[in-house]
Amino acid sequence: MTDFGTLHLSTEAPAAAQAVAWGDIPEMRALTVASALMILFLLPELYKMAAPVAGCLIRARGNIEVEHNLSTARSRNFCARMLLFPFILAASRYSLYTPSFLPSASMPWAHLGQLAGVVLAYLVLRRICHALIAGLRPTRLGSDENRAVTRGFLNYFIFFSFISLPTVCLMHAFSAADSAVRMILWAELALSWVVSIIREAQILHLSCSGLGTFLYLCGLEFLPAAALVASGLVL
Repeated sequence: MTDFGTLHLSTEAPAAAQAVAWGDIPEMRALTVASALMILFLLPELYKMAAPVAGCLIRARGNIEVEHNLSTARSRNFCARMLLFPFILAASRYSLYTPSFLPSASMPWAHLGQLAGVVLAYLVLRRICHALIAGLRPTRLGSDENRAVTRGFLNYFIFFSFISLPTVCLMHAFSAADSAVRMILWAELALSWVVSIIREAQILHLSCSGLGTFLYLCGLEFLPAAALVASGLVL
């Protein structure tokens, strides 16, 4: 039926206005390639860290031994800092943290920058909590034990990277749904965090009572984690 004199506009969004997949954004592709190259560069250091990280998983004293060996501790710190880059990329790609105040993934630089800011805020809050707790409730931990409590989570972040990177590559190869990948990454991250909490509690129990250990963990781990989760759910 012809309707003369009436202008009919298409209800379909133009191609330019349609949502662009994360992997189709040129900047994201370039950063993913850069991340893969960086991991290849890190392989010798990660190989060196495999045995110390395994020791941290098996027993709490493994964390103390890492801090006692300055060379191993420096390698651990370097690897953990470098692995933040692929972690933030994965968090952006699979929407691990999506509060409303963050821009959408179609704004790559703003999204990645704000995710990096969230990670930095979490680390700063954790450092502040530790300083406050150490000042209010000093422990009899030695220097190595104290560093193992405050920096031990880096060992388990490397462990998380060891298991999450192959997981992402394998599930991407089989075209798994983003929701499935996201759930598995959250499960692996939660597992790493729980093991870290258990090992920290075992180290703290060397000089603190059960209540003191619990209160220390509340300030050092539970409060920053709760703030991160609450910001993702509420904001």
